[in-house]
Amino acid sequence: MDLVVLFKIGLSILFGYMIGIERENSGKAVGSRTISLICLGSTLFCLMSPEIFGGDNSRVIAQIVSGIGFIGAGIIFKHEDKVHGLTTAATIWASAAIGCLVGTGLYMSSFLGTLAILF
Repeated sequence: MDLVVLFKIGLSILFGYMIGIERENSGKAVGSRTISLICLGSTLFCLMSPEIFGGDNSRVIAQIVSGIGFIGAGIIFKHEDKVHGLTTAATIWASAAIGCLVGTGLYMSSFLGTLAILF
């Protein structure tokens, strides 16, 4: 396996884990394992896309955005006058974006995005 691919996989897991740990420390339901898997999955799809489609990641990234948006919609609940899960949905959506950034080799953007999510 190529070292760049291993680096991307490791970086994706690390960034997802960092975001997930922050969520766990805040007492939220979605934690390090889930966020790491979302970030990793997005990275893997972005790594796979050029091999299958000849270098065009735009279609795969568009489907990741749609799919994660669908998952996020399932997390949001309205009970009486209160809405729950909006921040969790936004976190998984942003984490998928971090995975796409790592998968496409935009390391500084993925690092800065992770910092923005954490702070």
